[in-house]
Amino acid sequence: MKLVKKALGIVAIGMAALALTACGKGSANNDSSKPVHLTWYIDGTPQKDLKKVNKAVNKYIEPKYNVTVTLNQIDWGEYDQKMGTLANSGQKYDLAFSCSWLQSYNYLNNARKGSFLDITKYVDDSSKLKGAINKNFWKGATIDGKLYGVPAQKEISATEFFVWNKALVDKYNIPYKKIQTYAQLEPWLKEVKEKEGITPWFVNESYSNPTEFDQLAVTDGFDLEGNKNKVIDRYDTKKFQSKVKTMRDFVKKGYVNKDASLVTANDVVGRKWLVSSTQMSPLDTATIKDTWKTDVVVSPMTDSVVTNSSATGGTTVIGANTDHPKEAFKLLKAVNTDPKLMNMLAYGIEGVHYKKTGKDTIKWMSAHERYTVPFYMFGNYFNLYHQDGASADEWKILKKYNEDAKASPALGFSFDTSKVTSQIAAMQNVDSEFKKTLNTGSVDPETALANRDKKMKAAGSEKVINELQSQYNKWKKSNK
Repeated sequence: MKLVKKALGIVAIGMAALALTACGKGSANNDSSKPVHLTWYIDGTPQKDLKKVNKAVNKYIEPKYNVTVTLNQIDWGEYDQKMGTLANSGQKYDLAFSCSWLQSYNYLNNARKGSFLDITKYVDDSSKLKGAINKNFWKGATIDGKLYGVPAQKEISATEFFVWNKALVDKYNIPYKKIQTYAQLEPWLKEVKEKEGITPWFVNESYSNPTEFDQLAVTDGFDLEGNKNKVIDRYDTKKFQSKVKTMRDFVKKGYVNKDASLVTANDVVGRKWLVSSTQMSPLDTATIKDTWKTDVVVSPMTDSVVTNSSATGGTTVIGANTDHPKEAFKLLKAVNTDPKLMNMLAYGIEGVHYKKTGKDTIKWMSAHERYTVPFYMFGNYFNLYHQDGASADEWKILKKYNEDAKASPALGFSFDTSKVTSQIAAMQNVDSEFKKTLNTGSVDPETALANRDKKMKAAGSEKVINELQSQYNKWKKSNK
């Protein structure tokens, strides 16, 4: 009898141990009746109604996905540093926004450091998610054959567009859609300057004289209008040098504002101008119109090119130390495949922040100002309702734009900078010294380009170019 009781006791202890395991870290790999709570960090100005929207999101996802989440929004100026510190400390979190344009919390660098969970198997096992997003997004997000995040399906290319003042375009009958080069642009700058008495081209500090170039290390990369397989500094390409020389000429002729290296894009408001430029997608015209307080039309300055950087312009990752990898991925998958959830995260609460005006159209309500977030913090744009005034075909237009964009030959190649870290840091300092003044025509290009070249070589640019070329050659050979 004692033996029977002892055996039953051992079984009970074993079952208790299993139950404890299921409630602990092991819950990441086991279904449980108790919802798993996740943490999610996003960038942007903290919204007044974030907690209210968060509560509504949990009310929806708890019964459907057996998870809840806390959305933590960190302001633009603080997010990068705080998340970089969080990742370096090894602190646990579940989901977070990362991208190519952050520094401390950069997607490529942190994936390489082991800060993000490898989700390759999860994505490969989810045909619904994988099939919902353009293959070039996945290719651009792949690092050494592995995936560490789900890219937001937005515009796939970071294309610079001419932005035209529509009133002057109509007045002078300017064929703006056919204008891509400075030579095509100049006659109109001349005519409008002479007849309107204004400085026709408003240029700001971020202008880069765009060319079709895949920039992989500071300004080193591949000239997609030249030798596509040879690493070169963009500032050494003939097309770029021709552009900065023309830009200087335009400044001297009074076609471009002399304070270009000192002003931001939004400083265009209140000025008289014919044309300016910005990076955008073909769907951003209404946003530009509202921001710049002018009716505008737009045209691309170059063909659209897909690079690793553009494909990972908005990516959601899972922290490497999460206790709940399966649940975190379940929510991430839902954000990209469940329209109701994506619209709730992006737009807020129906009947509070917006109202439906049709099956997939909405109109903002007054409370909208209490919840405005960048949609690329979350997921798939193609699941969003159409805002009031937007084209019913906007997602078809964006889909075609993404499909038509040319893929860089280096798409999917990730440069390992570990052997040239100090050189890259020194090169970034040199680039910062010359970038704004050279690109805006504020200095003599001949002298500035020569001085920049000397300083870049002193910083170690040749070593970086050789290392980048070597790694690319090996990658290309193995990916034939």
